[in-house]
Amino acid sequence: FDPKTQNLFQGTDVVYLTSAELMLLNILALEPFKTFSREDLADKCGVSLSPRTIDVQITRLRKKLEDDAKTPQYLRTIRHKGYALWPDQ
Repeated sequence: FDPKTQNLFQGTDVVYLTSAELMLLNILALEPFKTFSREDLADKCGVSLSPRTIDVQITRLRKKLEDDAKTPQYLRTIRHKGYALWPDQ
């Protein structure tokens, strides 16, 4: 993900992101390794997203980011806390 151009790349191909997915990825990418609760993410998006809507958007993002969305490496669930982006190191 390139925060400057706001494009997600898979190899050289640009991956389409919805506006909600883009907002979430931007928030997470600006502070990698920081855990955000669902409520924090909904508030930071600045639109009326419910915490459960955040779960749905995270699931969709994982399908676009991860090789295996069921065992995510980058977009991690931090148990009882929320979500965090762990960029490739």
